[in-house]
Amino acid sequence: MQQNIPDSKTIKACCCIVGGGPAGIVLGFLLARAAVETIVLEKHADFLRDFRGDTIHPSTLEIMYELGILDKFLQRPHQELHQLGAQIDDFAVTIADFSHLPTHCKFVALMPQWDFSKLRCGTRKALPTISFAHGV
Repeated sequence: MQQNIPDSKTIKACCCIVGGGPAGIVLGFLLARAAVETIVLEKHADFLRDFRGDTIHPSTLEIMYELGILDKFLQRPHQELHQLGAQIDDFAVTIADFSHLPTHCKFVALMPQWDFSKLRCGTRKALPTISFAHGV
């Protein structure tokens, strides 16, 4: 039996993505770029909650370059980690050096995930085939 839910509305789209986390938003962005009418459903009204991490790796930054949104990302406050190292007593060792990677960004970017998610949602303004429903 179908219930009548107050304040409900019908939304039509070719693709419905459930979950507006990092993966859901990027998938929605990619589908919208391919002109697929898409809606991303998210139960939270904002992105102010804990995610798994605040690191954006060079491979992800390279995808952002390929999608044409890297410059917009780099304009937002972030930190860049070009090397990882450790010191044991008097001995210092470099564990990772990103300067040799075949990517445009040779660093790991540090940015809170909620800022990164807001940036990805902001890219939808140029894509008329995507919409977001928060708090559903």
